[in-house]
Amino acid sequence: MSKRFHIIITGENGKSSSFQLSRRKLVLTSLLSVVSVIVITGGVLVSGGTFFMGEKIKLLESELNRTAEEYAVYLGELEQLKNSKYYQIESLKKDYEYQLDSQKVRYDLENTSLQLENVKLMNSAIADLNSRSEIIEEVMSQIGVEIIKPAEETDSSGGPFVPAESTPYEELAKKVDEYLRTINHLPLGRPIEGSISSKFGNRIDPINKKKAFHEGIDIRGRRGDKIRATAAGVVVKRFKNGGFGKYIEIDHGNGYRTVFAHLDAYLVKKGDSIERGQVIGLMGNSGRSTGTHLHYEIRLNKKPINPLKFMKVADLSHTLADSVP
Repeated sequence: MSKRFHIIITGENGKSSSFQLSRRKLVLTSLLSVVSVIVITGGVLVSGGTFFMGEKIKLLESELNRTAEEYAVYLGELEQLKNSKYYQIESLKKDYEYQLDSQKVRYDLENTSLQLENVKLMNSAIADLNSRSEIIEEVMSQIGVEIIKPAEETDSSGGPFVPAESTPYEELAKKVDEYLRTINHLPLGRPIEGSISSKFGNRIDPINKKKAFHEGIDIRGRRGDKIRATAAGVVVKRFKNGGFGKYIEIDHGNGYRTVFAHLDAYLVKKGDSIERGQVIGLMGNSGRSTGTHLHYEIRLNKKPINPLKFMKVADLSHTLADSVP
C-alpha cells in the first residue's frame, strides 16, 4: 500500500493542479487545521463572552448607581417628612398643652367665682335664717308657747361615737325647720276676717243675761263667709253639737285643738287632713246664737285658752317657708 496521497485541484478554467502528500504530513496538517479552528473558535468565543460580560457589568453598575441615587433621594425625602411630621406633632402638642392650661385657668376662675357666690349666698341665707329664727322665737315668747324639740329614738342602737360635723347654716336651717314644723301645727292668725263681738273670759250671756265664762271668741261676719283652718291638723269631730250648732273640731298635735261653731255648712269631714289656710266651712247662725258669727276656740290639753294672742300673730307659714331650703 502506498504511503503517499495524490491531491488534484481543478479550477474554474478547467486547469488542474496536483501535489502529493505523505500520510504523515496529511495527518499532521489535519491536526494542525483542527487545532487552528479550535483555537480561533475559542478565541472568538472568549472575546465575545468577555465583551458581553463587560457590557453586562457596566449595565449592572449603571443600575446600581441609579438605585443608589434614588435611595439617597428617598432617604432625603424621608428625613424631610420625618422632620416635618415631628414639627407638626410638637406644634400640636404645644397648642394642646396651651389649651389645657387655658381651660384649667378658666375652670379655676369659674370655680373660684362659684365659691365666692356660694359664700355670699350662704352668708345671706345664714343672716336671713338667723333673723327669721329670732322673729319666731320672739313670737313664741309673746304667746307664751315653748318649742319642744322632738326626742330622738335611742332604743336598739349603738356603735362607736363619731362626732357629727355641721355648719352654722345647717344648724340654723335645722332649728328654723323645727320651729316651722312647730308653728305649722300652732293655731296662729285669724280663721276669718271680721270684728270681735265677744271676747274670751267672763261675760254676760247674750241670751239669759247671766254671768258666764266664754271659752272662745265670737267674730262677726256674713252668712256664707269662708272659714279657714288656722293650723295643719286632722278633723276629729264634725257634727251638730247642741248649742254650738254645726261644729268642727281639729286636732293639731302637741295638745292643741281648735273649735269652730255655729257654721252654716261643712266643707270637710271627719278624718280629713287639713292644711293651714284651708277652707273648712261657711259662717252661719246655727245652734244657740243671736246672729251670724263664728265661735272660735283654742284648747291646750283639753283646756280652753285665750285665742286673742294667737290671732294677733300673723300667719308666718307662707312668709317663712320660702326661706327654708
